[in-house]
Amino acid sequence: MNKQAELLASLIFCLLFGVPHLAAASELDYRCSEPPLEVEFAEKDRRYSGAVSCGNLFLQSDIPTAPVVRWKGADATKFYTLMMLDLDGNANGSWPDPVPPGENAPVRHWIAGNIPGDLLRGTGYVESASDTEIKTIRVLQLYRAPHIPVVSDRYGIYLFEQTNRIDFAALSGPITNFDYSTFVATYRLADPKASNFFVAIYTSESPFSGKPFGGNEVGGIWHQGYGKGRLAP
Repeated sequence: MNKQAELLASLIFCLLFGVPHLAAASELDYRCSEPPLEVEFAEKDRRYSGAVSCGNLFLQSDIPTAPVVRWKGADATKFYTLMMLDLDGNANGSWPDPVPPGENAPVRHWIAGNIPGDLLRGTGYVESASDTEIKTIRVLQLYRAPHIPVVSDRYGIYLFEQTNRIDFAALSGPITNFDYSTFVATYRLADPKASNFFVAIYTSESPFSGKPFGGNEVGGIWHQGYGKGRLAP
């Protein structure tokens, strides 16, 4: 074999075996896996269930703290990355109307990595409690509650399986316009193993007070039957 052929063969070998491949992940969307990722917020005055259920409704004022996240399908020997995103990002409209993402999309609201699979299979991941007890967990973005000035946004919660324990770099820059695809590729996370999503709405008056809405134009049909609560007429 001449030197040129040897060099070409060496280059091909390096490309195939010497350089770790980045995962090819599809674009994230609002979806509910089967079975869905288990996500549960604390109940607010027992007005409705805190469980996230494939697009159910929450008042943004009712979910100020991070939920508990569980997934029975987790591999007890592996680590996982959790991500919560607002892909609507200040959209000029309100779900379920078909409106394009806003100028802030995507917005990162919560990212934690190196979550042990056995924790997800058992008691679940709780940001405030587990992080001080389990040193492997790396919180890159503390839970940031939905904060929308008007109408509503959807929030997707995704669980990625890691190939190994990751030495994550700190995130920099604003939480808006978050390049999640580069993050996913950099850490070879591929597609989510489990997901769920919910809708958060803004109101200036609690719909459970019986008073008319102010600052929100949500219709009286699409939200009916979600959770235990029902919006006032």
